[in-house]
Amino acid sequence: MRKLPAFALIEIAIALCVLGVIGYMTMPLLGKVQQWQRVRTTSAHQEKIIEALAGYVLANKRLPCPAANSNGQAQTVCTNDTKAGFVPYQTLGIDAKTAKDGNHHWMTYVVQPNLTAARINWIQPMSDLRVDPKTIFCKVPAEETLKVLNEQHQRCVEAPDFVAIVLIAHGMSGGYALESGAIQPTVSLDADKIMNVVRGDQYITKAPQYRDASVFDDTVLFASRNNLMAQWAKVPCQH
Repeated sequence: MRKLPAFALIEIAIALCVLGVIGYMTMPLLGKVQQWQRVRTTSAHQEKIIEALAGYVLANKRLPCPAANSNGQAQTVCTNDTKAGFVPYQTLGIDAKTAKDGNHHWMTYVVQPNLTAARINWIQPMSDLRVDPKTIFCKVPAEETLKVLNEQHQRCVEAPDFVAIVLIAHGMSGGYALESGAIQPTVSLDADKIMNVVRGDQYITKAPQYRDASVFDDTVLFASRNNLMAQWAKVPCQH
């Protein structure tokens, strides 16, 4: 009988141990890569949404109201009580995937209600409907019903400018809207995170953290009225 070359059981066991150690060491790195990819996707989607909002302003001289549900159709009228909801992706002409963050959760869209009524308040009385959009949109009176605060709870936008829109990706710890419209409860104990979940008049933006139960994992993008016109619509307001 001829002997064939083969691995001994001890050699196989050693090889499996080495592979196990390598796998154990690379798992955290793989998790960080996946987390980075989710953050990158969220930022890209938020940028596309705000670009679509700027285009909507140029075409309609106002901002759209939020969608009341996941169908993406903007409400006709929104007030201070209904200024937060789903991204109106159908109205903006973008796909549903873009209205979700890197975790595949619906993002929250919050708008200054006064800017959604600009068409009614400013265009209707005018005989020439082809007037430059910034002539209308930039003359809408400021309101203080929507504020964005930094980590020190200081305002990020000061008068005479004011916050126009806020986009929030609520992260994995909850706070995002489900298909039914219900809000996924958050497991976070962070007071700033909870404030964003409430969807009131104030929203907090700060660096996301992923350490413990007090996590703040929201990604918040906001634009003032002047910044929206200057940076994204490319027609700065003149004051």
